[in-house]
Amino acid sequence: MENQKSIAAAIFGGLVALGLLGAGYFVSNTLYKAKFASNVVTVRGFAERDAKADLGTWQFSFSLTGDVLSEVYNKVSDSEKTVKKFLTDKGLKVEDIGTGKVAVTDLLADQYRSTPVTTGRYILKDTITVRTLQVDKIDEASRDLNTLIQQGIVLASNNVDYQFTKLNDVKTDMLREATQNARAAAQQFANDAGSKVGAIQSASQGYFSISSRDQSSDNSEGSAVERTSTIDKKVRVVVTLTYYLDR
Repeated sequence: MENQKSIAAAIFGGLVALGLLGAGYFVSNTLYKAKFASNVVTVRGFAERDAKADLGTWQFSFSLTGDVLSEVYNKVSDSEKTVKKFLTDKGLKVEDIGTGKVAVTDLLADQYRSTPVTTGRYILKDTITVRTLQVDKIDEASRDLNTLIQQGIVLASNNVDYQFTKLNDVKTDMLREATQNARAAAQQFANDAGSKVGAIQSASQGYFSISSRDQSSDNSEGSAVERTSTIDKKVRVVVTLTYYLDR
């Protein structure tokens, strides 16, 4: 009987020991994985390129006033012909020049007007829109508006918008450059910590921004607001990567 109790006690003790060993293994293994997972570094990399706008949109308007509607309209038509000739003389294509509907304002039709209309009852406004890939031609023409003023045409509004539309042509190379920049930063950190850069744990591309090349910026993500009235652009991308660090 006593021998049987001793054997049972020995078996029970062995099972307990095995359980403790197993528990110790799982605890140590969990701690190891947790420690390994904490050995990471998160870095940002960026790439910048100077670029030139390849699409320009120029919209401007002029207005004339008078008391006889037909006469004012004829003057607007003559002025429109003068503007188109000015643009084509600057090298812009006729098919890239568009005109909108002439807007007519009758001051006598304004029921809220408190002062009498003595002259200039009708105000006619005409809008010209130029949309072209010839951005240099728009730039040249928009800088020589004195020519139109000398011909009696004064602009009521004048807006130029330059855009860079070839982002896909540079996107792949810029992402590669930004990733290399991020890895170099991670490597420097690893060198200082006595570690080695391992595999990528996670990556975030961020976004591409296009802004004026000479625009002031604090270089922080999302700080730049595009100034569309300039031809010269700056394309920028920021990526965020997390690397494992190997001992």
